[in-house]
Amino acid sequence: MDSNRQAPQDETGRLWDVLVMTRFAIRRSRGSGDRITVELYRIPRGGKARQPCRARLAACIGPGDHAWPVLTISPPGED
Repeated sequence: MDSNRQAPQDETGRLWDVLVMTRFAIRRSRGSGDRITVELYRIPRGGKARQPCRARLAACIGPGDHAWPVLTISPPGED
C-alpha cells in the first residue's frame, strides 16, 4: 500500500489475482491458440488512486528449455 488513503494491496494478493484471472481466460479460450489476453482490474500505484482501472496482460504457453510446457504472462507486445 502506498498510503493510508489507497486501497490495501500486496504482492501475494496481486499475484493470486493475476493467476486466477489467467486461469479463467484460459478456460474461456477453449484451446483456441497458444496466446490469450487476460483482463483484470488493478489500483494504480502512486498513493492517491482508490479506483481500479482495467489492465491487460498476454499469456502464452509454449515449450521451455527442456521441452516442458511453460506459461509466460507479460504485458501485451512483450515477448
